[in-house]
Amino acid sequence: MSKASGKTASPPLPGSDPIRPSGRYFTLADIAAKAGVHVTTVSLALRDHPSIPPATRARIRAVAKEFSYQRDPLLDALNSHRARRNRRPRVVNSAFVVHAGATRLFGGNHYQPLVYAGAKSAAEAHGHALDIFVVGEGHLAPARLNTILSSRGITAVLLSTFEIDIGQLDLDWDQFCAVKIECLHLSPHLDAISNDQLQVARLAMRQLRKLGYRRIGLATAREDQTRLAESFGMGVLIEQASLPEAECVPPLFFNVSEVSLLPTLIPNWMKANEVDVIISNWPELFDIFAAAGIRLPEDIAFACLDVPPSQPKAAGVVQNHRLVGQRAMEQLAIMCETYQRGVPEAQTITFIPGFWQDGLTAPPRPRRMAS
Repeated sequence: MSKASGKTASPPLPGSDPIRPSGRYFTLADIAAKAGVHVTTVSLALRDHPSIPPATRARIRAVAKEFSYQRDPLLDALNSHRARRNRRPRVVNSAFVVHAGATRLFGGNHYQPLVYAGAKSAAEAHGHALDIFVVGEGHLAPARLNTILSSRGITAVLLSTFEIDIGQLDLDWDQFCAVKIECLHLSPHLDAISNDQLQVARLAMRQLRKLGYRRIGLATAREDQTRLAESFGMGVLIEQASLPEAECVPPLFFNVSEVSLLPTLIPNWMKANEVDVIISNWPELFDIFAAAGIRLPEDIAFACLDVPPSQPKAAGVVQNHRLVGQRAMEQLAIMCETYQRGVPEAQTITFIPGFWQDGLTAPPRPRRMAS
């Protein structure tokens, strides 16, 4: 009988929290006492939080099941409402790490500035502050970078554009969530986001053939081939596999140290192979053509595999560098939120395709009349 009203108290509703013999509901504190852990640990474990080891989660859940404990949905809703009202923006410090040899790519308005702009916009959307760090000669050594990141509490790292002479970056990777931007050659094999250079090369070959070109020659640096997992060369070879042998042009691979020789190398290669159109990821070739007295498209047609904003009328493939940076930062933010630190057991690579744009440097060729 209820002392207050003289009426018999109603039993608990089905699905409500069970009551101990003393008349009190079981609480998180009861589960914590039985499991020998802090009440916060119980709360996190029952929400399946990844910061609690799986074995501990299982043990706490077993105790909760023994007590027939169920969370109160109304209390959860109230706590969630309070948390939203009192929540303060949390800023996560993140690092955008580049190699000293690639800092030249921050000049102008192409590639690295676009990648960084995309990453920075995504960082801000996810509550991250993105700072640039440079490693390599004249800048930070990997050990020093590791110390700085640790002392500043930075656990999120983007790696962007490392030269091929840097095959491995030695950091204490178990401390960090990390994603690579391109630089697929760089160890360890972290998850990576990259422009789809294989698709870019194949798309250029197909579009140029539609425009009437038959002898299409690839000119690019060996260093770019290595850094991008041979993607340009493989794309051209895949397309050439279905072409007559007479229409297959051997590529011109040059070393970056040989750039000063290109005004001579390119005309000789063009003449020896009767090239109709050159494809290259090097926008610098515009200046080299001018230095060699080569007129576009009168003397040779040209399609850029990475059309820069400074050449809006050039034919070629436009790569979405900003989206690459954005996707890389979005993936990194998710990894931080789910505590995915260290080198993954299996690397994943996300490729961002480019799109073709017609331009003045590779106009349609007139159809040959049958004799």
